[in-house]
Amino acid sequence: PPPPPPPPPPPPSSRLRPPQIETAPFAFVLNESRAWVEQHVPYFHSSDEDLNTAYWYRWRVFHLHLARAPKSQRTPGCDPKGCHVITEFLKKVPWSGPANTIVCPAGHHFAEARWVKDGRYAGDYARFWLRGAGWRKQYTFWPAHSVWRHSLLVDARPGAAGSLAHELLPALEANYRDWVRTHYHTGARCMFQSCHADGQENSATLDGCRPTINAVMFAEATAIAAAAAAAGNATLSAHFEEEAARWRGVVLERLWSEDLSFFTTLAQPPPKSLHDEIKWYRRKDSPTKGNSQSVQTYFGCLACPRGRACPPERGWPVGKLVPVRELSALTSPWYFGAVPAAPAGRSRKFATAWAQLHDAKGFASPWGPRTTERRSQCYNFSNAAQCNWNGPVWPFEVSKAATALAELLQTHPPQPHAGIAAWEALMLTYARAHTRARAEGRAPPHVDEDLHPDDGYWITRRKLHGVRPWAGAGGLGASNGRDWLAKRGDHYFHSSFTDLVLGGVAGLRAGAEFVEVRPLTTLRHWAVTGARVKGFALDVVWDADGSRYGLGAGLHVWADHAHLLSTPPVTVDAGTPSGGVRGRAADMRAVPARVRVGRRASGGGATGQRAVVCSAAMPPEEAPSDGGRWWVC
Repeated sequence: PPPPPPPPPPPPSSRLRPPQIETAPFAFVLNESRAWVEQHVPYFHSSDEDLNTAYWYRWRVFHLHLARAPKSQRTPGCDPKGCHVITEFLKKVPWSGPANTIVCPAGHHFAEARWVKDGRYAGDYARFWLRGAGWRKQYTFWPAHSVWRHSLLVDARPGAAGSLAHELLPALEANYRDWVRTHYHTGARCMFQSCHADGQENSATLDGCRPTINAVMFAEATAIAAAAAAAGNATLSAHFEEEAARWRGVVLERLWSEDLSFFTTLAQPPPKSLHDEIKWYRRKDSPTKGNSQSVQTYFGCLACPRGRACPPERGWPVGKLVPVRELSALTSPWYFGAVPAAPAGRSRKFATAWAQLHDAKGFASPWGPRTTERRSQCYNFSNAAQCNWNGPVWPFEVSKAATALAELLQTHPPQPHAGIAAWEALMLTYARAHTRARAEGRAPPHVDEDLHPDDGYWITRRKLHGVRPWAGAGGLGASNGRDWLAKRGDHYFHSSFTDLVLGGVAGLRAGAEFVEVRPLTTLRHWAVTGARVKGFALDVVWDADGSRYGLGAGLHVWADHAHLLSTPPVTVDAGTPSGGVRGRAADMRAVPARVRVGRRASGGGATGQRAVVCSAAMPPEEAPSDGGRWWVC
């Protein structure tokens, strides 16, 4: 029988105010960035101190990596002093492009930047890559997906005139077509990418039609279709909906292994079109004056010995699915939404892959998910490279895993292999990697390149410092066992974190007509204040028993400083840290009710007027079987 209707919420109270969150306890974390952070980002506090410390630390990382492109590189729409850009390394590295930028983590940068109250940072950064001098094809990149997610969050009418998505629609379409021109493998009918240009040096599955790039193309086409529809271009929108269906078919039908119950790479050589592009960029009259690394880095296994068994020296058999599970092949299909939520049976079939996240022979480790399954012969294969994606924990992929799992839990039916408790365990482990892992010459909190999954130290940093067991290994420019870029990983910005706190812990999720509060945690209390969404300020506070913030037990919501709703906790099946929803009484937990705050269109552009009437309702697409309830405001 359907659950009984919830009692009506108490009327909004003008006396209830969100708590004042202080940054003083984190002054040692924020340091020189404190004033900027206090002015520009949402405030957060919770019952988990590692999570709190990592949250404020990651906003310092964001601030440290803000830079400007040269003023001489005039880009339409950018600040006259030069585009605001975001870097991956604080130190200049030889493989970076203009202003020390690298496109590889740009998708993660956009995920964080969309929460910054000043939209110039995200706007300039997008213009730099799409209109400016940025090397946007050096690594896999998802600008349309990023820009559309930005518009969903900040604009009352996403994609409307005046929004970033509307402004950059022609450039996003051109970028999409350019990637298809160079990376589409006509023989295999899928997108090719090398593991290195995927940002994953020495990935065990090597090069080919990888789940990463093909899932990216689905997300890019989907975002362009949505932006075109918002701009009133029905023809363009319909074309890109067809493109999205094509890439979804590639991912689900060509890259799914029934033997592995997992997505994997279809081994293929580079297409001729990509070789032709590289030859063009080697010419002195090319846009980068002979630097072909601006479009492609390396093919195959980097610094790998001859005679190796795994991955095969001559590569995996062409045209065959590679029999190795990799974390990126788990994260990408859900991160980019290529796996549909319906029908439920099909959704659950693909979601069986998530069982590997908790499997000790799969990806599970004390410090986060490994990048290659532990049972594989290719796990941690020997080579002389500085960076490897054959087993270590990379924050780049951990943040994709947390985003992908949130997508599964927030938009799909309840799953037998993952639930709220599993997401929370992944997120808190990720937070502790910032606050408790060991880094040579750097006290925590800290984030670096790749983390040892069992011993909790930053591997590449230790290599570059010549510390055992890599004494004398060195690397680029090594001398006496130490690399001249030994500190290149200081406050490394190659991943997202604050986006996961705001979008997962607090569950702030934007749709075209609403902002949803759907938390993925069983923490006793947390609060987010000053988030800018849909053109208004949103404050959300959760207190399981009312003892922390003095507002009463439950969830409390304010919009533009007006109290909208206070509703008591609800009980749902959270699953276990290593499993999903199985209907056990022991797994039932008190969590916040779910809330949607909508906007009524008024005037035009990206503005609107808040709707303030809250009522009990269940969105028609929402499956109620986990026991949750909705309030729609």
